[in-house]
Order: sequence, then C-alpha cells, then structure tokens
Amino acid sequence: MIILYIETNFLMAVAKGQDLKAVDLLQDIPSSIRIVIPDICYIESLTTYKIDKRKRLDFQEEMDKQIKELNRDKTSDYARLFMGNLGEARINNELLINDIQDRLFTTIDQLLNNSELINLNKSLIQNIAETTIFQTEAWLVKNDIMDNIILQSILDHAQLYPQEDKAFISNNSKDFGKPEVQYALRNAGIRYFTITQHFLDWFNSRSLT
Repeated sequence: MIILYIETNFLMAVAKGQDLKAVDLLQDIPSSIRIVIPDICYIESLTTYKIDKRKRLDFQEEMDKQIKELNRDKTSDYARLFMGNLGEARINNELLINDIQDRLFTTIDQLLNNSELINLNKSLIQNIAETTIFQTEAWLVKNDIMDNIILQSILDHAQLYPQEDKAFISNNSKDFGKPEVQYALRNAGIRYFTITQHFLDWFNSRSLT
C-alpha cells in the first residue's frame, strides 16, 4: 500500500486541465494507492477558484468596454472584425469559467468519495498560531500560513505510518520544492513529485520489481 498525499494545487491542476494523468488517476485509482488530503485544501481550492473567476470576470468587463467603444466606429472594417473577435472571446471566456467550475466540483466529489481526510487538530492550530503571532520558530514555507498548515498536516500524518511507502504530488515546487521542505519530506519517508506522471512512473516501476 502506498499513501499518496495531495494538496490544493492537485485539485486546481485537474480543474484547469494542467495534469491529464491526475484526471486518469482519479478515474481509476489502483487499490494499492491510498489518497490522503488535508481537509483545508478543499476550502483553499474553492477560494482559489473564486479569485481566478474574479480575474476572468474583470477581463470580461474590459472586453465589454472595448466592444462598446469599437461599436462607435461606423467606418472601419477592422473595428467590426475586432469587435466580432472580442464578442466571441467573451463567450468563450464565460464558457471556460463554467468549465473550470464543473471540473473542480467533479474533482472534489471524486476525492470526497475516494480519499481520506487529514483533519486539523488542536496542537497543529496552536503551533501555527504561536508561530504566526510570536514567530517562535522559522516556518518551513516562508510567509505562507496555508502551505505551512498543509505541509505540517502531511508530516504529522506520515509519522503515524512509518512503515508505509509514501508520496506527495504538488506542482507548487516554488514552495514545496525548497531544500528545507524537501529535507523534511525525506525525513518523513515521503517522496516528492511535481506531476502525476512522475509519480505513476515510480509507482509502475515498483510494480515491475
């Protein structure tokens, strides 16, 4: 049995079509893989989606302004052509927003039915609070409360299963790929992968030996 840890970026990568193998994995999870995710990642993924949606809607509002302005030009063929292109782009932008939302909700449903939650516990909350307020110790992920909560949740969970093979997928190498984080993951017996394909390559190679 392999414990596979995932976090917010895994959900968003599936929702945005950035990790096709993650989609395949969720559709047919091998019985020897036990997917585990910190509960806070569900909330963070929804928050991330709302931020992304707001940006796309802001872009849509700007296109509306440009369409209105172009419509005032009664002589230029290029203005009419550009206005048509923007109108089509506006429609596609809205469809993309809905598509990302549908894929995110589908991913959340799949994980709720086929994964285990790491729930926030009292000691972890106290530790994060003390670190944030009093800065009693250095964070493994500098200046990012959410990533530190996620990382510490995974490390605490891994300590409960010292004999199990463990892996962690996150394309957030900017934070989770840092040397100090990698050191902590290795100490917990966790292999780190940035994309699902690399994890599956490792997983399949184990099956062949």
